[in-house]
Amino acid sequence: MGKPFEKNDPRINRNGRPKKGAALTDILNYKLDLVHKAGKMKREAIAEKIIELAISGDIAALKYIFDRIDGKPKESIELTNGAIDVRLREIMNNGK
Repeated sequence: MGKPFEKNDPRINRNGRPKKGAALTDILNYKLDLVHKAGKMKREAIAEKIIELAISGDIAALKYIFDRIDGKPKESIELTNGAIDVRLREIMNNGK
C-alpha cells in the first residue's frame, strides 16, 4: 500500500476530473447523435450493422447482443488452496 498524499505531492492530479463534455463518453454520445444517412442517427446505423452481422452468423456480434440484452452470464471461481480451506474452517469454527 502506498503512502498517503502530502502537501505538494507530485502524484496529485491538479487538473481534477475532466469537465463535462470533455470526457470521451460525452464526445462519442455527441457524435453518435449526428445524422448518418437517410435521416438515421449514427447510433441507429451501428445497431443495425451489429444485428446484420449477428444474423449472418458473426459469433462476436451475437455474443455482444446477448450480453447487452440479457447481461453477461455469472462466473464462478473455484478455490483449491489448502491453506485457505484450513483458515476458512478456523473462521467458521470461531477459532476452535
